[in-house]
Formats: sequence, structure tokens, C-alpha cells
Amino acid sequence: MKVAYAGVDGVVRLVQFGREWWMPSGVLVEQDGGLVTGAAAVRRAVQRPEGFVADPMGRLSADTVDAGGVVIGTADLVAALLRVALAAAAQAAGSPAAVVRVVSSGSWGPRRRGALRSALQRAGAGDAELIAAPVAVGWHLLAGGVDLPEQSVVAVCDLGAGFSARVLSRAGDGFEVLASVEEPLGGGDTMDAAVAAWLSPPTPGDAVTLPAAAAEVLATARLAKEALSSAPTVLVPGAVGQVVFGIPQLRQAVAGVLDRAVAATGRAIEAADVGREDLALVVCVGGGARLPIVADAFGDAVGVRPVTVPQPEAAAVLGAVQQPVPVQAAAVVPSGRDAAGAVVAAAASVALFAQFVTGTHRYGPPNSIDGGWLLAHWGGLCLAAVLAVVAAAFGASWLHVARYAALEDERLQRRLYGVALAGAAVLGVGICVGYAIFAVGYFDVPAGPLLRWSVLAAAPVSAAVAVAGLLVIARPGLVERSWPSWFRFPVSVVVLVGAGAYLIGYDMSGSPLALRPLQWWLYRFLPEEPDVFSAIGRVGAVCLGVAVTLLVARRAWIRVVTAVPLALLTAVVLAPRSTGLIAATVGVVIAGWWLWRVLAALGSAALRVPRSQRTPLSGSAAGDPAARASWQHTPDVSSAGVAAEGGR
Repeated sequence: MKVAYAGVDGVVRLVQFGREWWMPSGVLVEQDGGLVTGAAAVRRAVQRPEGFVADPMGRLSADTVDAGGVVIGTADLVAALLRVALAAAAQAAGSPAAVVRVVSSGSWGPRRRGALRSALQRAGAGDAELIAAPVAVGWHLLAGGVDLPEQSVVAVCDLGAGFSARVLSRAGDGFEVLASVEEPLGGGDTMDAAVAAWLSPPTPGDAVTLPAAAAEVLATARLAKEALSSAPTVLVPGAVGQVVFGIPQLRQAVAGVLDRAVAATGRAIEAADVGREDLALVVCVGGGARLPIVADAFGDAVGVRPVTVPQPEAAAVLGAVQQPVPVQAAAVVPSGRDAAGAVVAAAASVALFAQFVTGTHRYGPPNSIDGGWLLAHWGGLCLAAVLAVVAAAFGASWLHVARYAALEDERLQRRLYGVALAGAAVLGVGICVGYAIFAVGYFDVPAGPLLRWSVLAAAPVSAAVAVAGLLVIARPGLVERSWPSWFRFPVSVVVLVGAGAYLIGYDMSGSPLALRPLQWWLYRFLPEEPDVFSAIGRVGAVCLGVAVTLLVARRAWIRVVTAVPLALLTAVVLAPRSTGLIAATVGVVIAGWWLWRVLAALGSAALRVPRSQRTPLSGSAAGDPAARASWQHTPDVSSAGVAAEGGR
């Protein structure tokens, strides 16, 4: 029995039992009815062999088992094994598993599956999922980076203790088993017997049956066969002394066994009603898949050379963990942060624009040819336009969740959010144009400077928001979390930008008069400067510097180290001719934040499935230790750890 789990880092690992990556699947029944599992059961079986049940899961078709005079339910024996597997996975991961899956043979009927369900109930995992071994192998292929588009056909050849051939089809969000053929005499047990017969040929007086080989010769044959997975030849004891056993000898010894396996694969392909030219992939799993002669035998007969995945004996149990966990749609309510962000950003934008209008001085005669000019806080108009776009983005997120959270089609829901973001970008530009038109009419001046400091200043942010919206429309499933939370702009930055620009605008224009008490209060602690900007304007510059720090730095210690010098630098360089440049820089940084979130989404998708043996999860179980656990049954774990599905 093999057990795998996915930890908090999203990496799938096998559970180690002592020095081995598998646990003996036998159970010893004591005379008093007590149960001993694992390696302890194998050791105890030497003293009580009649009470040892080597393969409880393979005997699920019977309700009870007579173990040395003690009649016990088969489900109780299997439950004892499952309890050990659950405990081992929880100990390895650091917490109990949230999702449990059990790999079963693809040929099991309702009787055995029902008995396994009963055993899971007794083991405390009644809500566990049963997954067929070939389907689990399909998920293992996807997690390893294999491209299997819709309707792709895959043949899975399992060379365990026996042999099974299954044909899968990629269907929707999963796999469909098209055909399944079992061949008990085409697997590892029969290969071991064939190698044993080759090493010690029977004399004419002996029975000519492969399973009649002596136990010690059978064990030697098994070791010799497995050694050829990593060496071209081995030296083994034979009937007439030491014998050199290599790849040619192995091919000669097991030719008949491989012929049965290949024939079973052909029957499975015919039963699936697909042509051999339609096979996208033939994959070999199980302990026997490592043998160097397997690929040639199947490639010549099937016409498609098979591939072997890393750790083929554990492919099914790993794939069971790597299968994505369906995320159940929860009741989604509009975020209060989005609503607060929209209100705060809109209020700050309107306040800055009102300060720009009331604090601006117009020079030049009205209705003249020259047109007049304005002495204004252009940086305030710039940030008013930028915050208008940010407010529109906040409002789009809030309204989208409020309107479309109940949609069952998640991809459509996400695409509608992308449309909302793109619409917010257009709306933000429209507000900026409205600001410019109002100011042109109010001051009776040419529109060029006003459009430049409103529409053009907000263009980078608007373009970045539009790019984010187009990304969501084109690739709605790029991130696993919700898009509104992914693109949620920090409300604290909105507050700092709005307050900073407002304080600088007051220092330049004296509007509004309501801030005069604050100015007098600051004079009590900071000296009044003869320069244009006093303490209140410098405090506003500090706010802008801290806002930029919050956007460009993510870690707390980097923010602390960076905020002080950047805030002081902004306060020092503040001058009448630099306010517009500082405001434009803040606008560019805000646009950069949106573009960085776009790049982060693309990067997270690219790194989600690394091609390594420690394959991260492709679904959504990361975040909880031991988010998923699964195990796979091995009917004869004493045979050098050859893994196969139980109950041939």
C-alpha cells in the first residue's frame, strides 16, 4: 500500500514507512481478535502464519475471512489498514487531510466498491472519494505537463502483479474509461515465474507449470528481473552454478508473458472502438514498466512507442492527489473594501478637482484673442483624474460582485468582470474629459493644458486597467482566486494620495480655508519657512512618498526601510515647478501597480505546474496542510515493492 499527500506548499509527496515508500498491506489477526498491520504484521506472521491475511483488499468480494480460527469481517481488516494510512498522511503533513481519495481497480464492480465504502466508514473517512487507477494516471500525466486536449485517447498499460490495459479519453474536466481488459498472466508474478523456470529448467519428471518453481528460486528470479532495470547484466545462481542473466535472456524468458500483455492491450484498443492511429499516448505504469524490454514489445505491436512516467509504480496514487479539488461555489457578497475604496477614491477625486477650481487664479481679459492663462495646482488636477479612474475600477469590482455573483458559469462570471474593468477604464477617461470641459467653461481658457493635465495624465492608469480587463476576458481561469481580490487596489494608498495632494494644494492656493487651523497647529511643532511651501505642504509631500512606497514594496521591512528616505526626498524636492512632476510620477506608479498585477497573474500560471517529480498541485488544495491524501493498494508488497491496484 502506497500513501501520498499534498502539504501546505502544494507539493505532492509519498509517505515513507521506515526506510520504504510503501507499507505491507497484510493484516495479522490475533487469537483474541486484535489486529496488527504493516511491517509488524509481517514479523508476527512468522509465529502465527495461519492468522495472517496477506491481501485483505483483494478479498473484499467476501464478507468475512477465517484467519486461524477467528472469523472477522473483511471490511474490518481493510479499515485497519486505512486508519494507519490516514494517520501516516496526517503525521507527514502536520494535520489531518481535508480531502481523501482511494485508488481502486478500474474493473471493480458495485459489490467491492460498496465493501470498500463500508471500510472507509469504519476508518473515519466516509466522505472519501474513490478514483479508478487509470483515471488517476491521467491526472498524473496532466500534472506532469503532458498536453492532452479534449477527446485525446490514452492507453494505460499497468504492469503490476498482473496486467491490465485501459483506454481513456479526455472528456471535459476529467477522463472517461472507454475500455478495460485484464490479463492476470501478463504481469510481474508470471514474469517472475518465467524467469525462475529459465534459471532452473524443470526436469522431465517435474510438472511443467511455471508457478511450481521453488520459493527461493522465485525470489532470486524477481531480484534478477528488477536488477536489469538499472544494469545490462546480473550474475545469479542457476541450476548448474552461477549464470549470467542479461537483457537478451530476460526477453527470451518472458516473451510469452509480454505477448499476453500486448494482446490484451490490442483487445482494449479494439473494444474502445478507436484506431491505433488515434492514440495520443501509450503510457506504462507499475513496477514492471521499468524493464527495458517493455517499450520495444509494446512499440512494435501497438505502433506507438510507450512512455514511462517518473516513479511509474506510484503514478496512480500521485495522480489521485494531483486531481483538482472541485471548488464549491460559496455565497459571494460584495466586498466592503471595494465599496469603501470606490467612495474614498471618488470623494478624493471630487475634492481635489473642487480645490483646483476654487484655488486657481485666472490672468488675462475674458473673451480676448490671447485666451488668458491660469496659475493653478496642476498636480491636484492630475491626481484628481487618476483617482477618478481608480474609483471607477473599485466601483466596477463592487457592482460586478453584486450583480453577477450568483452566476453558475464561473468562466462567464470572470469574463464579465473583465468587461467591467475595461468599462471602468473608459468611464474613468470620460470623467477626466468631463473635468476638462467644466474647467474650460468655468475659466474660459484654451482646452489644451486642461486636457493635458487630466486626460493625458490619467491615460497610463486607464490603459493599465484596460489591459487588466482584456487579460481577464482572454484568460478567465488564469488565477485560482477571484479576479476582484487579485486586482483590489490598496485603499490606504488612495487615502494617502488624496490627503497628500490636498495638503499641497492648500499650501499653493490657500483653499479651502477650513484647513487653516491645521496649518496653525503644525506651526506649533514645525518652524514656518519663508519658502512658498510651508510645513503643511511638506506633510502632503511625505504622504505621497509613503503612498509610492506602499505600491512598490510588498514586504513590511522593505517598506519601513524605504518609506523614510523616499518621504523625506519628496518633501525636500517639493517646489512650485515640481508639483506637477511629482503628481505625474505618482500616476505612473499607480499604473505600474496594475501592470505588475497583470504580469504576476501570467507568471503564477506559468509556474503552476513544474515538470519535476515533486509536482505541485494543479487544482486548488494549496493552503491547507495535507489538503489531499490518497493511497493505492498493493496486493503483494513483499515482491520487491511492485505496486498494482488491488483485487485483480
